[in-house]
Amino acid sequence: MPANALSTPVEESRDSIASVERALQIIEWLADSAAGLTFGRIVERLDVNKAIAFKLLNTLQASGYVFHDEATATYRLTFRVSNLALRKLSGARLLEQSRAELLPLADYTGELVRLAVVETQTSPPRLTWVLSFLPPRQVLQIDPNYSLEIGLHTHAAGKAWLATLPFEQALGLVKSKGFRPMTPHSIRSVEALRKELRRVAEQGYSASFDEHALGVSAVGVPVLAPRLGAPGACVAVVTVAAPSARRSREQFLAWLPALRAVAGRLGGIWPLEPTEPLKPIAA
Repeated sequence: MPANALSTPVEESRDSIASVERALQIIEWLADSAAGLTFGRIVERLDVNKAIAFKLLNTLQASGYVFHDEATATYRLTFRVSNLALRKLSGARLLEQSRAELLPLADYTGELVRLAVVETQTSPPRLTWVLSFLPPRQVLQIDPNYSLEIGLHTHAAGKAWLATLPFEQALGLVKSKGFRPMTPHSIRSVEALRKELRRVAEQGYSASFDEHALGVSAVGVPVLAPRLGAPGACVAVVTVAAPSARRSREQFLAWLPALRAVAGRLGGIWPLEPTEPLKPIAA
């Protein structure tokens, strides 16, 4: 019998974990690719042999998460992933409760209003966009971005969350995602980040003027909610974003009372769940 014919439980466990990680990676890549990805591109990104990639894609297709577009020879996501997210939000009643607060805010500001939720179950913890609202009849629009990655030190949502954490913990989260500038206006040093997060914590809101993307500005306010067995924590962030050329800093700041009111009401109705303190990440 060949030496590799049998696998130890440890080896099988490693293989299973690697397969799950690769499958989830494919789902994330496809979520970020509007045109889908070819088999060759997926193989190249996974850096595995074609047989492994083929099995992964077949499994995802059989599970209903991926389909193969014969016309373009690309793989694309089905709506099953988004359906799971909607079911989770609906189960927590976050969709209805948040929609009732965010829609009037979008009408009031006339700009893009979004809600990012803090996910402490992931390692490391992260912010994820879950809802966005843009008033109708808007001429110049910013595309809502449901990417899992939010620039923690460059985006208003990221800075609003980080400012509620101990600085070393916040710095560790930034470094885990890559402490790099997105534009010439981005924060570039540890001391600049420390100063900015101190300011955000003192004022209770964050701002990003051309820091995450040139031509786009935003303000954000953390949603603070009590947790079972733990002090109140930031569970989400409400932001308003608009093209920098259309809105002045003064206009963004004028919206803060409305943002704070919405964040306060969301914090008051947020589902009460047990939580564990965020584990420190080495800076």
